[in-house]
Amino acid sequence: MFRFHILGLLRKREPFHGYALMKEYNRRTGRNYGAGYFYRQLGELMTEGMVRQAPNPLGADPRRTPYQITEAGLDAFGEWFEDIPRDPLEANVDQVARAMFFSDVDPDIGARVLAMWQRDLLEKTKVLERELQYAHSKRKDLADMRPMLIRRDLFRVAADLEFLEDIGETLNGRRKQCEEVEASPAVAAKPQTKRKPKARTRAVGGT
Repeated sequence: MFRFHILGLLRKREPFHGYALMKEYNRRTGRNYGAGYFYRQLGELMTEGMVRQAPNPLGADPRRTPYQITEAGLDAFGEWFEDIPRDPLEANVDQVARAMFFSDVDPDIGARVLAMWQRDLLEKTKVLERELQYAHSKRKDLADMRPMLIRRDLFRVAADLEFLEDIGETLNGRRKQCEEVEASPAVAAKPQTKRKPKARTRAVGGT
């Protein structure tokens, strides 16, 4: 899954070297991974054609090679981002992973993914509530921990739903900003320049 984090950081097509990727990842997540881990992942992604080396800017440190995402990498990231996992443990981990990129992807894609995730969690809540009711009806003594374990799962699902609501508010705020920019007088009044049609010339005596 970590490979998709790297692809997500590179998806804006701005070249990054391994150390810069490490700094940006650690800034977004609060975690601390060494640069060597990023370079190993970049090497694997290059072998698979998802990342390529980019030209080093003039005056840059020649020891640091910048990398860019390829079309194959963009496709792989898009498939991962929209493929919501159904396994509860995997879903919990991937929520945090995808949260890094909700502000970067197209707002419509982010909203669609968010809606699918919320729908799955609400359905999971219904299932757990039925299981809890059944567990209570079958419980005979305090040694039966099933009701408490199910309640724990319900608390986790409720926390995940609250987490997704926070992301939804962020997406709505971003969408509103985009709409305000598009509707601003400066954008609306921007003159549209038309290209003059090229004059067609006919060759005389040509073949």
